[in-house]
Amino acid sequence: MRFYASLRDVTGTKEARIAGCKTVGELLRRMCDKYGKAFKDLLLRDGSLIVGVMVLVNGTHIAHLQGLDTPLSEDSTVDIFPPVAGG
Repeated sequence: MRFYASLRDVTGTKEARIAGCKTVGELLRRMCDKYGKAFKDLLLRDGSLIVGVMVLVNGTHIAHLQGLDTPLSEDSTVDIFPPVAGG
């Protein structure tokens, strides 16, 4: 899993490996447990992704796959981008 923008500040790293997750939702829940409230607050609200969060699995946005139910394999690459503001 690769982190971008403010997620790098919260996690203190650019990448992390969490093995054994079967879906994106499970992976995100485990990452929230590991990195805490600040991580969760950037990504999830009421169990759903916050508008503007991008999660890619092998380069494809999960909105074009099965959302949080998108299956993962041990060799899946997951990229997470928090919502960004700017102009």
